[in-house]
Amino acid sequence: MSPSHSDRPTSADYLPIMFGFALFQIGGAVSRLGIPDALGDSAKTAAELTAHTGADPDFLHRLLRAAVPAGLLTQDGLGRFALTPLGGMYRSDSPLHGAPLDAMHGAPEIWQAWGALEQCVRTGRPAFDLTHGYGLFEHMTRAPEHAEVFHAAMAAGSAVQVPAIVEGVDFTRFRQVTDVGGGNGTHLAGILRANPEVRGTVFDTPDGVLDAPRVLKEAALEDRCDVVSGSFFDAVPAGADAYLLKNILHDWDDDSCRRILGNCREGLAPGGRIIVFSSVLAEGRHDEDPGDALGAALMDIEMMTVTTGRERTRREFEELFASAGLKLAGLTPLKCPFLYYAVEAVPV
Repeated sequence: MSPSHSDRPTSADYLPIMFGFALFQIGGAVSRLGIPDALGDSAKTAAELTAHTGADPDFLHRLLRAAVPAGLLTQDGLGRFALTPLGGMYRSDSPLHGAPLDAMHGAPEIWQAWGALEQCVRTGRPAFDLTHGYGLFEHMTRAPEHAEVFHAAMAAGSAVQVPAIVEGVDFTRFRQVTDVGGGNGTHLAGILRANPEVRGTVFDTPDGVLDAPRVLKEAALEDRCDVVSGSFFDAVPAGADAYLLKNILHDWDDDSCRRILGNCREGLAPGGRIIVFSSVLAEGRHDEDPGDALGAALMDIEMMTVTTGRERTRREFEELFASAGLKLAGLTPLKCPFLYYAVEAVPV
């Protein structure tokens, strides 16, 4: 029996699924052409924006026109375009930092990998590897320009997540905190500013920490925070009361995570803790915010597409910790999108 007319999905239901790729590229083109910053809090005509961007006048006007029903722009009776709150997230001064995240996801290497999602599911291999013949992190050693885009996106994510982390986690318990895979130090700098008695160490690959001294100096934290480079698969700087792993474990398979966690466990000072900042997937529950639950699920598929990693449920974290000689010691929800938590572990 065919569904009744009232049961059929509307265009509002199916367009984000059937043409989500197009909506993403519309937003990305608007962002990368510099339109959000050109508009700011003002309204401009297509001709004025053409002069600013140097784009083809007809094609730019058509892009702007499509961005209106997409929810990024408004258009008044004089033909002037202005940003909506959604479009405003692409401004360089937006606290949501949409532009760096768009730049990472819009990079051809990432975009091409998503096109191999079906083959990824069929074979159990990351789509990035299937598409390019090597993994994402090897790619970044081959293409430093993409590594720069990646680290900028990670710093942008930290800028969104740090306020929730600082509010939700008590760091006064610790004397020395090491941010493992801490990149340019944006995350740890936010924590140290809010906790003046705590000292820190940013630990990442040489490329990852390249910009950390500048970030820490600008935050006036260079006297309270060291920068150390290395591989968390080999060892981590010893003696921390807390090792922070923000958006790290979801990049790696369970065996790799056990090595990372094992090195952190070995380096812990007595009474120390490992704190994992990550999405935690729901286990058949439907009481979470639907958007956040979808965001966490999409993040899991992204990990499957571009890395060997995954998002995990509480039970999967418990099993992973146990295999590394740890036990779950706390699960604190944070006021951040995508079912984001502080997941604490201590040695058994």
